[in-house]
Amino acid sequence: MLGLLCLGLGLGSAARAGDAPERAPADQRGEISGPVGQGLYTKPFWRKMGRGTYLGGYMDFEYRNRKDSKQKFEALRMVPFIYADIAPGIRFATEIEFEHGGATADGTGDSKLEFAALDYDLLGEGLGFRGGLVLMPLGKFNLIHDSPINDLNDRPTVSRTVIPSTFYEPAAGLFGTAYPADPLKLDYQFYVSQGFNGGANGSGKIRSSDGLRKARSNVNGSGDNNDRLAFSGRLGLSPVLGTDVGFSFHTGEWDDAGHDRLTILALDWGFKWRNLEFLGEYANAAIGRGPSTHASVPGRMDGYYVQANAHFLNDAVRQGSVFTGVVRVDHVDLDLSNRTSAQTANGQERVTFGLNFRPLEQTAFKLDYQLNMEDWARSRVSNDAWVLGLATYF
Repeated sequence: MLGLLCLGLGLGSAARAGDAPERAPADQRGEISGPVGQGLYTKPFWRKMGRGTYLGGYMDFEYRNRKDSKQKFEALRMVPFIYADIAPGIRFATEIEFEHGGATADGTGDSKLEFAALDYDLLGEGLGFRGGLVLMPLGKFNLIHDSPINDLNDRPTVSRTVIPSTFYEPAAGLFGTAYPADPLKLDYQFYVSQGFNGGANGSGKIRSSDGLRKARSNVNGSGDNNDRLAFSGRLGLSPVLGTDVGFSFHTGEWDDAGHDRLTILALDWGFKWRNLEFLGEYANAAIGRGPSTHASVPGRMDGYYVQANAHFLNDAVRQGSVFTGVVRVDHVDLDLSNRTSAQTANGQERVTFGLNFRPLEQTAFKLDYQLNMEDWARSRVSNDAWVLGLATYF
């Protein structure tokens, strides 16, 4: 899915730290007027159609072989996107996502509108308005998660559970970029939205098995469940080119009565040194519990990932090609409030070793090996896996 609101701080392989992703030649894509919109208009392989409409997209496909002998091929995502330069300072962007082959009768696939927003520049690059279906600025990965950008096949666990990417909501708010002192760069986004929907008591929606994924109002189909508003924001600081730190939050009531508040705080970071990249993210969710809250709903969950990338053999195969070695450590605990000394396996950990080859920046062939653990113990050794994938912008 898409990394639309990347705040101009791309840290994946298709958006190296401090650099904008490569796009199609100017005679094929045209140029979009106005400020950069914090990365909204730096997608690779746009094609200009007519006066100011641009087409593109990405896809990813994988083969997974688990140690318990479960194997499968899967067309994970096909995501076309459309952008329109309506007039100077006025732009529209949207994406349509087809997951797991598209919508199916048994519910294993999905087809949905992931993003549809109108931007209006109020004070140039310093202040803009955005409204519509918006990716929430909660952590950096939720904003930059396109498969061709990521150097590993699977997304970080914390970015799927504590921050339930892809996390988008009907919202409206402000964004902008400022330069307080050279070379310091500051990006911000703040939105008002509808928030999570945990139902009457959270049972089956806020769970220690998969975190907050089923409480996303855009997923369960019922929309907002109370008359309260939620608030989200992210402040990104880049003191020098290739280095950035982001602080973000999301807060709002999750229950039907609108009495219990859910607050998520996140910290993300990344920096680049020579041919090495280091990045990561931490998130903590505090879940308010009232008298009617189901006993299975945890009061707190958190998690993090840390990742190191090493790029080598640049241009060895063809001009623009590169190999990347990757190591990532994932950890989440989705039931911190109920943990006791007698409980085990609340923590979920994964160590992933990856190698990928990019014949050009926007296309990646990936090979990963995943070591999965529970409370840092190898209690389920049969769930390790090899994952072979490919992803490309088009």
